[in-house]
Amino acid sequence: MARKGSLEAERQAIAKERQALETREAKLRDSERAASVELMQKSVLGKAPFERVESFFAALGKLGLDEAEKRLRAS
Repeated sequence: MARKGSLEAERQAIAKERQALETREAKLRDSERAASVELMQKSVLGKAPFERVESFFAALGKLGLDEAEKRLRAS
């Protein structure tokens, strides 16, 4: 019976660590999103009129990120 208790304690410890990791990952995603917004604001996109930015992202969506990067590298 003592082993059953220690196994349950280990499961609980793992669950607690998993929750802590999920929280850290969520914070990291939020930080990455904020950094992306900051980069965009500092770039030419951040200075462009909204309509042009909207059009640019629509075109980017049609091409896909990989194809857009490939074409930009080639130019």
